[in-house]
Amino acid sequence: MNQEQTNITTGKQIRHLRTQLGMTQEELAGELNVTRQALSNWERDVNEPDLNMWQIVKFKLNI
Repeated sequence: MNQEQTNITTGKQIRHLRTQLGMTQEELAGELNVTRQALSNWERDVNEPDLNMWQIVKFKLNI
């Protein structure tokens, strides 16, 4: 595993997959029934979704 792979955080993964699907933060937040600010905090690794929400995020992002 190289250095770049080890630096992939939950937030970076969410942001990468969301953008790959062509979704805005507003769109994904709406589908998850959370605020855009909450999603932004996850993507910036300020905090993380709880386990139940993480399962929903994974479903919406097709992982």
